[in-house]
Amino acid sequence: MRRRIHNVRQVFNLPALNRQVENLSHGSSRAGFTLLEMFVAAVVFGTALVTFLPMMQSVGFQQRLTEQRLLALREAENLLEQLVPRKWSELTTEELAKLLLSENVKSRLPQAVLKVDVTEPNEPAASKRVAVQLSWTPRSGQAPQSVRLAAWFFDTKEQP
Repeated sequence: MRRRIHNVRQVFNLPALNRQVENLSHGSSRAGFTLLEMFVAAVVFGTALVTFLPMMQSVGFQQRLTEQRLLALREAENLLEQLVPRKWSELTTEELAKLLLSENVKSRLPQAVLKVDVTEPNEPAASKRVAVQLSWTPRSGQAPQSVRLAAWFFDTKEQP
């Protein structure tokens, strides 16, 4: 013979379940967040956002400046490498003033200026010091930036 169950509490005799069911019926159980908790969470999130955004802008600016410096260094290095096959007599300030920047550098470095300087020190060996300086202004109001590379060239005809 089958027994009829009229109440769920008869099957599951769990005191915790009985209390939860009673609390829900009385409306004293708290589900969700209060308005105060939401406000505190919004203030914490806003404070974190306000401190995080300027830091990210600064990191972005430093990254752009580093990329520009690397590009300028590569350009100066390439210009010095172009001078290696030149004749000794062509390594003069007047002749090297004709060097031009690449189109990539002109477009990515604002107000880029190239300066090439050749000096002949008074040493026993015939040598020339060639310095390539590349300057640019990152943004208006920012301090001008520059890179400078130098190389020594020796006259191979005078070597014994």
